[in-house]
Formats: sequence, C-alpha cells, structure tokens
Amino acid sequence: MSDKKLAIIGLGPRGLNILERIIALHQKYLENENIEIILIEPNHIGTGVHDIEQPEHLLVNTVACQITMFGDHTITPAEPMILGPSFYDWVQEQGYRHVDGRYLKVKDKGTPIAPNDYLPRSLLGKYLSWTYHYLVTHCNKNIKITHSKSKVTNLTLKKDKKIKIDLESGSELVADFVFLTTGHGKNLPSMKDYRIKQFVNSARSKNPKLNYIDKPYPITKLTGISSEARVLIQGIGLTAYDVISHLTQGRNGQFYQENGNHMYKPSGDEPSIFIHSREVLPFSGRGLNQKGVGGQYQPSFFTDQAIKRIKTDNLKNGQIKIDFEKQLFPLLFKEMCYVYRSTLEGHWLDVDSYEISAEDEKYIKYLFSPNKGKTFSSLSGYTSWFLNYLNEDIKEAEKGNVKGAVKAATDVIRDIRDILRDAIDFGGLLPESHKHFIEHYCPIMNRIAVGPPKERNQQLMSLMESGVIKLAGGPSSQIILNEQEGCFEIHTQFEKEVSIIKADVLIKARLDGFSPCSDDSALIYNLNNQGMIRPFINGNYHCGGIDIDNKMHPITQNGTSIDNIWALGNIAEGPNFYTYVLPRPFVNSRAIRDAGNIVIEMYGKIKESIAHEYEEYASA
Repeated sequence: MSDKKLAIIGLGPRGLNILERIIALHQKYLENENIEIILIEPNHIGTGVHDIEQPEHLLVNTVACQITMFGDHTITPAEPMILGPSFYDWVQEQGYRHVDGRYLKVKDKGTPIAPNDYLPRSLLGKYLSWTYHYLVTHCNKNIKITHSKSKVTNLTLKKDKKIKIDLESGSELVADFVFLTTGHGKNLPSMKDYRIKQFVNSARSKNPKLNYIDKPYPITKLTGISSEARVLIQGIGLTAYDVISHLTQGRNGQFYQENGNHMYKPSGDEPSIFIHSREVLPFSGRGLNQKGVGGQYQPSFFTDQAIKRIKTDNLKNGQIKIDFEKQLFPLLFKEMCYVYRSTLEGHWLDVDSYEISAEDEKYIKYLFSPNKGKTFSSLSGYTSWFLNYLNEDIKEAEKGNVKGAVKAATDVIRDIRDILRDAIDFGGLLPESHKHFIEHYCPIMNRIAVGPPKERNQQLMSLMESGVIKLAGGPSSQIILNEQEGCFEIHTQFEKEVSIIKADVLIKARLDGFSPCSDDSALIYNLNNQGMIRPFINGNYHCGGIDIDNKMHPITQNGTSIDNIWALGNIAEGPNFYTYVLPRPFVNSRAIRDAGNIVIEMYGKIKESIAHEYEEYASA
C-alpha cells in the first residue's frame, strides 16, 4: 500500500492547527499506517504575519493569557489532544521578563510578565515557531514530515484524483490531500491606487518627498520617510497604530509618565504626522481584562435558540436568509443595553421583564456613532472633541470589561461572535443585508469592541498633546491631489471654515481583504483561471473569499466540490466570518474545531481508500 501524502500550503497559525490535528488524531484513526506530511511555506513555519524579526514595539492585540495553539477539554470533537502551553504559560516557562522596554530571557532583572499584558508580535512569532517544533516531537514513527520553502504557483487535479503541486522553484510535488491555509495576502493595485501612483510619479519633480505607500507592511519600509516630511495616515484603526508606533517609538521617541500623566519625548527624527479616516474616530481601547483566561458573557437575548427561532419563522414565510438589521441587530443592541444597565446597577436585571430605557438606548447608540448629529465650527474644535472622547474612552477602559459598564457592553460583541457566525456563515444573510453588515456594521463593531490596548490610546493622546500628531480633518473630508504643488491635501467643510491640510506622504493604513478576484499571488490567479475555485457570492454580493461548502471544500466554477482539498482561514473569509482570530483557551475555539473536523474527514477518506485497496488486492 502506498503512503498517503498530505500537503499543507501555508504554515501560519491555521496551518499549525491542521498539523496538530493530523499528528494528534493519526494514532486513533490510522493506527500504524504511514503518512507523509508535506509542509509548503517559504517563510518561518508557524509565524504567519507574526514575523519574529519585526520591531518589539508592534504589539499583539489580545492579552497573553487568551492566546493558545493547543486544545483543551472544551474542544468538540476533542480527544486525543496534544497538550501544550498557552502563549502566557510559554512566556513564563521560557523565562521572559519585561526589562527596560524589552522582553528578554533573564532570571532576576526587570519585572514579571502578567497574564493581561499585550506582548510583542515578534514574541508571539517565537511562540508559534516553538509550537511547530514541539508538535514535530509528537510524531510517531509512521509520520514523515518534509518541508518545501518554495511558493506554490498552481494545483492540478490528476486523473487518479491526486493533486499535482507546482512550485515557484520549478519543481513539482504530488499529494493525495491538500489543505489551503495561505493566510493574509496582498491585492493587486486598485484603479484608485494606480491614479495616486501616477500622480506621485508625475508630481515628484515638484516635491522630492512625495510618496504613496499603499501597503505599510513590513513596517520597516517606513524607515525611509524623511523626518522633514508631512505624513498623512489614512485610517485610524489597528494598522494605523502600528504605523504611528513605528514613526515615533521606532525613531527613538520615548513615552513616559509624569505626575500620573502620559507624556511623550520626541527624538526629533519624527516626521509631522496627520491622521485621517472616513469618520475620524479612534478605535476604542480594550477594557482591562477581568474575565480571566476563558471567561465569556453568556447572552440572554442574542442566543443560539433565538437564531434558530428566526430561521424557523423565516422558513414559514418562505424565506431562508436573515435580515441582520431587522432581525439580529435588535437582539445584539438589547443585549448590550442589558449588560450596560445591569453593570451600572450592580446586579443582573430580570431578563423576562427587561425593557430598554430611553437613556440606555441613547447611550448605546452614542457608542456606535459618537459624532453623529454633531456640528463643529473648525478643525481645532473637532480636535478638542476628539481628545475629550479619547480621554473618556481611556477612563472607561480602566474600569474593566466586567466592572465597567461601557466595556462590559461592548465586549458582548466579542463574546457572541460564535453565535453570530452561525447566523451569517455560508450566505446566511440576505445579500443586501450582508453587504450592509460587512460595510457598515462590521467597521463599527471592530472600532468599539476589538480596538487596541488602552495604552495605545494613551500614547495617541500624548502624541497629539505634544504636537507630533494632528488630525488632518473632520468627518466627510476629501483627499485632493495637488498637481501644482506636488502634495496631498485634505479638505474639510466645517461650520466656520474650510480646513486644508497638506502632506507629502500618504500611507494607506489598512490590510487588504482577500478576494480571488484581486489577490496578487500566482496560485490564486491560476486556480481561479482554470476554474478550480470561484469567488464566494451571496446573491450578487461578493464580500471576499473563495466559495466553499460546509465541509470547507473549495467549490469549482461548475459548482462541484473538490473533496480532497480544504480551505481554511483568511482564504475563506467571506463564506466564513472573522476567521483571523487566534484560538483562546477554554472556549471551544472555532479554529481548532474546524481543523479537527476536516482532519477527521480526511482520515475517514484514507481508511476508505485503504479498505478499497485491500479488497482489490484480495480479489486479484
């Protein structure tokens, strides 16, 4: 009997989840049968976007104790599991401590790392890399692992159903099963990108500092920006905080405290920085974690049972899909109001009799759109409001995500995410509702529930107060390409003035969403071109991702599933929702569950194949 070959294309965290499940479940499902696992990853295995070489000032957006690459008793299906440390436990075991702004392996120096610390992404990368090597030690003698450091350029289904894998190096591999866990990619330039780049090329003779950076990662590419440049950061989300950090801390600026106030000491190498976004609102800081490792709020209104009732009622009316704004958002909003009021009162209110008060409704609506309906006379007036809003958010974050009413309410969005996934995955929403959810509600929910550590907002305040960072404009402003002067301009109409801010460098501080229509990789282009994959489309709406069935198999352009290929993670961000969250201990993490389900399916197919081969051998 020939050994079965399994290829994992892309070895970031999702690829590691697959690898762990293959190794852990092998003895249970295949006993002493031989398999070869082919790992195809041109970079460090395991790290994905968490490059171990990136600067330490770039932080993970989740507290250390709530990240793990290993399963536990809550995972279904669970056993057998390879048990291992969470990110926080690993940091402790390795002897890392916080020393003068660095994270080093030392015995007695510095201060201990706490469970609720936000640690460098480079350190997370080291944990992920360690996880890979740890998993390999758990392979039994029937598992062989090989590693190709090349990129995959194409897959071809052979007549015998095996999969030919073309590599950028020119060589070929053949596998019986393939897992696509390619992670974050890059998009081809949009027409807007082309227009801006064309402007930069034509106007640079008038302004040598003129530049457009549409992809800020790796962050070290920002090193070449002159300290004399005026830099406009487009976006005030998580990527913007990375850019800001690199242009300040990364240039030897120092944050410090004086009399309890957060201050910033410029190095003099910082450029002039302006920040701007569509709404010109900062991401709300994470509340102090008071839920421990696996604590989650258990909803009273936005429940699995409520979703099932909605689906049942819809079917009675001849409609399968859900309207998010009319059917789901009211439940989410009520849940947030309930948690907000109960936290303020200091006890859980009676669920059956609870009604939203006008006061609470007004405040939760304010959290969603804090500057809605407000008018501002000038840019300085809007800046004052912005700083006051930021200061209030920091105070709320310090109260915590259990004891603080505001952060307890917004944390509901994180805690009900799995229920939300069950409602919207695989085109569960009406197409127009899906579009409105992705383009309107998701940015708001990200802003108020999955923002940066509060320390980042404290730093942003100190940078603005020191004059290193300024707002480029207010809501509904426009970016103008000034051909005469060779610069970017932000125009905002306020009540008493039109503000105009000029900049030399424009940085688009947003990650590319994945779409097979715009991804720049040869693999995705070729798979799409030959019909092995197709874009996920809900009605006439494409939010991203390739189309997959409910077992994670890619669906071809003729509508059939390829049952020996699976797609997991960012490549399927579209039919699946919020795929880029790392596993968390003790919450039955979706990433580990999905990996387990598809590996169990694969082992079932291998057993069927082996049984068929034995039958053919016996009858020969």
